[in-house]
Amino acid sequence: MIKLSKLISALCISSLAVFLATAVEAQNKAQTPRRQTLIFLDLKETNLDKPSTVAANTIAERLTTDSFRVTTKRRDAALIIEGAINSRLTPVTDDVKREGGVNAEASASVRLLADGKVVSTSVQRSKPGDWGVQADRVGEDRLIAVAELVAEDLFDGKFVQQLIDEAKPAPRQTNQTTPAPAAPKPVAKPPAKRRLDLLDVMTLVQSHAADDHIVSSLRKYGVKFETHEQSLNCLRNAGASETVISAIKGLKAV
Repeated sequence: MIKLSKLISALCISSLAVFLATAVEAQNKAQTPRRQTLIFLDLKETNLDKPSTVAANTIAERLTTDSFRVTTKRRDAALIIEGAINSRLTPVTDDVKREGGVNAEASASVRLLADGKVVSTSVQRSKPGDWGVQADRVGEDRLIAVAELVAEDLFDGKFVQQLIDEAKPAPRQTNQTTPAPAAPKPVAKPPAKRRLDLLDVMTLVQSHAADDHIVSSLRKYGVKFETHEQSLNCLRNAGASETVISAIKGLKAV
C-alpha cells in the first residue's frame, strides 16, 4: 500500500513537472522577440521616364509593417527584391484632352532572390485609374498602386494574420445559462490568396506560430516559391524548425 502511494505521488510530481516545463517553454516562446530578416531593395523605378522612389518606398513600408527590415547594404541582406517598376502615359479620350487631362499606367516585374537564386517572381500591371491634369502625380498614383499589387503577391500580412487567428482557441463560455439560439452566421469568403510565398512563411515563423499550425497551413494552401536549399536556409535563419522545413520539402511550388 505504501509503495502504491509512493508510485502515485511520483507520477503526480512527474506530470506536474512536465506541465510546468511546457508552460515555461510556451511563455518563453511568446516573450521571445520576433526575428527580423534583412531585405535589400534593388529596384529600377521611373515615373514617366524620370527617376522615382514612390513604389520602392511603398514596398519598404509594407515589409517593415510585416516585421521585415529593409537594409541599405546589399551584402548584409538575406533576401533581395530586384526588378523594374515604371509608369507611362496612356491614350485618353478627346473630351479628356480638351480638359487638359492625362492618364497613365504602371507595370512591375520583380524577383525575390536568396543567395543569388530566384525564389519567386511577380509581374503586375496597375488597374485603370481616373485621369488628372498633373502627369507626374497621375504616374505616381499608378506606381503606388502597382507596388501594392507586388506586395500582396510576395507577402500578404492580412492573409498571414488570418492564418494566425485560425490557431487561436475559441473564447470559453462563462455564462452557465442556456444561450438563445444564435442566428446563422454568414458563410465566410475563402481567402483570395491560396498559396504561401516565402515571405508569408517567414512571417508565420517570426510570429512564433506553432509548428503544427504552420505545417497545417502549408498543406492546406501549398506554396508558390522555389523550395531549393537557398530559400530553405533563409527560413532556418529566420527560426524555422526542421519540422517546418521537412513539410515544405514535401510540397511542390505551383
